[in-house]
Amino acid sequence: MKHRAPTPVTTRRRIGVVLTASALMISCGVAVAAWTNSGTGAANARATTAGALVVTAGTPVGTLYPKPAGGYSSTTIGAVYTTVANPNPYPVRVLTATFGTVVITPLPGQTCAAGSVVPSTAGPMTLGAPVDLPANAPATAVTVPGAIEMVATAEDGCQGASFTVPVTLTGASS
Repeated sequence: MKHRAPTPVTTRRRIGVVLTASALMISCGVAVAAWTNSGTGAANARATTAGALVVTAGTPVGTLYPKPAGGYSSTTIGAVYTTVANPNPYPVRVLTATFGTVVITPLPGQTCAAGSVVPSTAGPMTLGAPVDLPANAPATAVTVPGAIEMVATAEDGCQGASFTVPVTLTGASS
């Protein structure tokens, strides 16, 4: 059999098929490239602002009397009772308590000198057990054993007095 030389129509048809196939392959390559594009730019985020723990007075239990030379027999004597709430959107672990100057309110007609009741520790006092507050926690009772003491020389007018103890509870996000 004899081979015939390709005719111009056949050659054009072959070139057309090759060009169409090439165009399809290039189009697919561009489509794939469009899906895998990347870019670099800036993004924004913002940290929350920490809210202060809400500390309120609790209900006292027990009594306080002048500290004997050998010390109190129990840490329930001089314990301070408070509550703390966490308004933050993250949990907080309360670790320490710091006490300010005790305000004394004697019974009517009595006197009790300033300084008759003092914090038992100057500076922060580590809590016996940390207080874990979940995010947005309501008021939780906190007891700080042995936090205050009455001086041995306290006058009789301190009997029946009540004491307000400024307390700062400090913790960290947990």
